Amino acid sequence: MNKEIRVRIAPSPTGFFHIGSARTALYNYLFARHHNGKFILRIEDTDLTRSSRGMTRVILDSLNWLGLDWDEGPEKGGEYGPYFQSERKEIYNDYARKLIEQNKAYWCYCTQEEIEKERAEFFNKKMNWQHRCREKFSAEEINKRKNAGIVPALRFAVPLEKLISFTDIIHGIVEKNTTDIEDFVIIKSDGMPTYNFACVIDDFLMKINYVIRGVEHIANTPKQILLYDAFNMPTPAFAHLPVILGKDKKKLSKRLGARSVLEYRDEGYLSDALVNFLALLGWSPGGDEEIMSRDRMVELFSLERINPANAVYDEAKLEWLNNHYIINRIDQERFLENLKPFLFSTGYVTEEGYKNKKEWFDRVCLLMRPRLKVLKDIAKAKYFFTDDFEYETESLKKYLNDKSVSLVREFKNKLEEIKDFAAKNIEEDLRDFCSHKQIKAKELIHPLRVYITGTEVGPGLFETMELIGKEKCIKRISTIIEKYEYRNE
Repeated sequence: MNKEIRVRIAPSPTGFFHIGSARTALYNYLFARHHNGKFILRIEDTDLTRSSRGMTRVILDSLNWLGLDWDEGPEKGGEYGPYFQSERKEIYNDYARKLIEQNKAYWCYCTQEEIEKERAEFFNKKMNWQHRCREKFSAEEINKRKNAGIVPALRFAVPLEKLISFTDIIHGIVEKNTTDIEDFVIIKSDGMPTYNFACVIDDFLMKINYVIRGVEHIANTPKQILLYDAFNMPTPAFAHLPVILGKDKKKLSKRLGARSVLEYRDEGYLSDALVNFLALLGWSPGGDEEIMSRDRMVELFSLERINPANAVYDEAKLEWLNNHYIINRIDQERFLENLKPFLFSTGYVTEEGYKNKKEWFDRVCLLMRPRLKVLKDIAKAKYFFTDDFEYETESLKKYLNDKSVSLVREFKNKLEEIKDFAAKNIEEDLRDFCSHKQIKAKELIHPLRVYITGTEVGPGLFETMELIGKEKCIKRISTIIEKYEYRNE
């Protein structure tokens, strides 16, 4: 590739920046970096009623958190700005006038009611509907409609009986006959351009030569090619990314991952883990390589290795990846620093309290580290920080029986005798106790864990007990036993 590669991500600030948009941004970013090209951010905010600066901020914050640094666009500038479509209205009007002058566009004075009625009539006759109203109204009728306050929309005059064909890098040859394309609107009645028109003008002026976007836009591509042809502009290469489905093979729902990127951040996913996960949602580097640094992704990325089949979002795989990154891909200092906000958000730990017992808190966090699927999971360690936690009903029920209570009560007496309440000493005493009783250690470990922590799962029991402390461990055991005995009197 001799020409500089220029790609763009062009989100609309009308909703949250979700996982699909993030993957599109990532693939554009990787493709640009692989070819030492430019990655441009453009904000498509022509929907004035739904667009907001607040949502624009979400887009910028999401890309920054993901580490997808754009070369040109908002907060960066560039020679092809402005990068907000709402600020480019005059540019679109200039190009619209060129089409009008060449009789390639015309003003449509049809009302929305008339268009809907026409659409319904075609639908009832089971006919394809393509609205065309060139020369439909006389000059007298148009004046009449103007005087009635009808504001027209500008429509592109689609050439008749023309085959549009392009080769999509992912999906191969795509064809569409213009007999199946209506005279589509390019300037709405509110004076703002439509997506297809603004997109073509901006991509041309910003010298975008590869358009990498979601497959839902593949139906727009023939219309855009018609506009490129009408202006005698070079057509960029197209690559339409497959849809991301939930594990139920349906459109991704909020419950199954269609969340704002910043929600992933706030739940405690690491951006490197999410980027790694997104990269594999449709693209394969070849071989069985799954865990990759950004540099490695850039090195291996190609559009040709994107699978045209729909990708399936697997939350369990994302959690596994995130856990791997938490354990193996960040050092201890960065882990503790990243975890602190989540520690404070539990409500059990204050910044002042953390400073006063930093070493102890750090030991708790490091003990929990292998068990954190997301950083927010530190809240599950509340039994370290407070005695006010709920016991898992089924777990407690399983071990509230005469045998378990008797064993734990007897072992509690051994715990009271331990002078150095360290994990090594606790374990040694427990195993000696179980050996003497000729029982398996798990027969005591499981109920002991539930009595002390309220749950059957957690980090090593002996390290946990050391950090909770002798006094609290014995108190919790005693409380459970007393309640059991009271109920069984």
